[in-house]
Amino acid sequence: MGKSALQQLNNGSMPKMVRWYDPRLLLRVGIRTMVSSVFGQYADQRLIQAATDPASGHDLIARYDYSDPRCPEPARRVAFDDAGAFWVDYICDVGDGFESTYAMAYLLAQERLEFKNVPQLPHGDILIMGGDQCYPQATREEYRKRLQQPYGMALSETGPKRKLFAIPGNHDWYDGLQAFDSLFCSSRDKSSETKGNLIGGWQCQQHRSYWALRLPHKWWIWGADIQFSKYLDASQVNYFSAVAAEMGPDDKIIICMAEPSWMLADFQGLDEEENFFKITAIARERGAKVCAVLAGDWHHYNRYSSAELGVHFFTAGGGGSFLHPTHVLKNEISVRWPEAETVVVASDERGVTTMKSDWHAQKYDVRLKRQSTEGSVVGDVVRDVIAPARPTDKASAKPPLPPRASKVYPKRSTSLLLSFRNLLFPIFNFPFAMGIGIIYWLMTWQFHTVVRSYDISAGKIDAVGLTVPWLSLLPWMPIYVLQATLSMSFALMLIALYAAIVAYVDAPERPTWRHYLVKFGVGTTHFAVHMIAMFTLFIAFLALNNNIAPMVETQVGGLLRAKDAQPGIVSDIMRETLEPLSKERQMQRGQADPQSGRAAPPAVKRSSEAARTAEPKTVRELVGLLYPLELTLFGGLLGGFIWGCYWVAAGLFGQMHAEDAFAALRIKDYKNFLRIKFEPDQVTIYPIGLDRVPRTHDWTSPEAGFPIPGNRSKLVPLRPLKPHLIEEPIVIRPDMVKS
Repeated sequence: MGKSALQQLNNGSMPKMVRWYDPRLLLRVGIRTMVSSVFGQYADQRLIQAATDPASGHDLIARYDYSDPRCPEPARRVAFDDAGAFWVDYICDVGDGFESTYAMAYLLAQERLEFKNVPQLPHGDILIMGGDQCYPQATREEYRKRLQQPYGMALSETGPKRKLFAIPGNHDWYDGLQAFDSLFCSSRDKSSETKGNLIGGWQCQQHRSYWALRLPHKWWIWGADIQFSKYLDASQVNYFSAVAAEMGPDDKIIICMAEPSWMLADFQGLDEEENFFKITAIARERGAKVCAVLAGDWHHYNRYSSAELGVHFFTAGGGGSFLHPTHVLKNEISVRWPEAETVVVASDERGVTTMKSDWHAQKYDVRLKRQSTEGSVVGDVVRDVIAPARPTDKASAKPPLPPRASKVYPKRSTSLLLSFRNLLFPIFNFPFAMGIGIIYWLMTWQFHTVVRSYDISAGKIDAVGLTVPWLSLLPWMPIYVLQATLSMSFALMLIALYAAIVAYVDAPERPTWRHYLVKFGVGTTHFAVHMIAMFTLFIAFLALNNNIAPMVETQVGGLLRAKDAQPGIVSDIMRETLEPLSKERQMQRGQADPQSGRAAPPAVKRSSEAARTAEPKTVRELVGLLYPLELTLFGGLLGGFIWGCYWVAAGLFGQMHAEDAFAALRIKDYKNFLRIKFEPDQVTIYPIGLDRVPRTHDWTSPEAGFPIPGNRSKLVPLRPLKPHLIEEPIVIRPDMVKS
């Protein structure tokens, strides 16, 4: 009999938050990233999906048509609430640690959620997973442990109750999309009879890694697969173009993407073939209105909006993975939005002109923060509804929502304070810190070898702590290090370390003078701090070991003199152990034939005073064996602290290394997802946040005396979860969206 869910949770068998800075994991992920990037270019799984999909023409477009509420097949319609609206849930970046993933799955599984001053929000009949459904590598085993198991426990059903669609993120692509295709796209198999895999009470219905859902009231949701590339594949472009041909000016679209490509526009520059511009241009070919764009990949919540466009851009990647910071977000970004441009294609002899609509990019500014100029167009850029609707029937007009600023979650101040946890980087990421310590040891060990070979410092370095004060030696270390570059091996090690640190700097991506100035300036400073720390520790531990050596020499000499007084067997053991350290053994080594390299025969008599005295040079070499351990441990702790300080400063002053810094912290709190209400004349988006994820001891089984009416979860919280609305509901009306 298998263990219960509570037993598995309590015995620690559930997945933990991914330790991104475990050197072994970094190596595996790096290899998989390179392999999958190459695989994605030369064996694109999306093209294979299109080639093996049996549907064509009208069937391909109509397979996700849920627009008829009277359809007799439950799998072909969506459920309406009492007010005639239908609901969809959206969640991103899911399968990390069990605690955070299960907490969000538990909230999604509930029949309804209640909030202050807001009517009860029923669950979505459709669940959309917006990318990165599994970390760190989307293998079948990882999907089972980090996604299927927590979602199956949260909504434990024997049959399908809700529908599930997913788009892949970069982590889903790490195996070339094989595991994703097997789990989410099994409906493509003819033998499946269009019945996809079950994940708890959610049934996968898609056939490819991209899809277009046709919903009631002329609403659409599109999910695009952007893979590792900036560009959409030809099959995907053809698919969405065919879908767009069925649409008109009355249709409304919400687009889902795996990453917020619009936030990268300032870095990448204008490219009218890149995925975000391409998919929005296709969606608007027949006049349909794009009301909102949703994405994940950034593990927090933010919403940018444009007064001129009337479009909202959501990033909601808080489905279970580690938190990303918000204090590094820009208050204003530029979005390249496709605008139609009619051009003359041809004109015949009868004067008949053939016209064609082409698309060009128009730059729009979108903001997170209200400007101080009230009443102007720019000052109102972040209001949710720009102006009241102007229908012909004044009685039907709805009052506008009050203007308010767009939102980030968690708050910037909270995010900033959380970033200071990186000062404890070597504690949170001990293996990675020890890797830094190993680099410190190898660099200084090679330096010391060169110092002895070239007699750099005239013996002062070897005498530090004995006849040379170690503090007096520090100011001369830069000169000695420079002299040591006479050795090619040491010079190459320095160059490699410097190049790696400079290349790592997360400077602005455009190749401008500022890009290179930031990389070299920040990288050089970071490198210099590590060099100072490295060689300060080198001198300090060399001096320490030189001071320890006489004490060890005295102790060894005492043992050598006392060995004759011991019983026979003890004396023999001590002699064999300590004899190599004696002066007599050193004298015998010195009598070796320099031509043959063979030592002279050992002396017969071993009771001389020389045999009872330790050889200082040998003892110092023995004590020197502690140096690798000392520098690896303390160098790792100091180097890790410097690394954490660098991340804090880079995020605070340069808005750099946001993902790296917070990945190291593995913060499981501040999760979020979107609950979306569709009505004929508007869509309302409710961003839901959970400040604190319950820990292992906060869950119990339903049979343990905590029954919850209507609950179908295998684990229930000891205390009610406290989800809240991140901001007031965002109401988007199509008549306010730019055509």
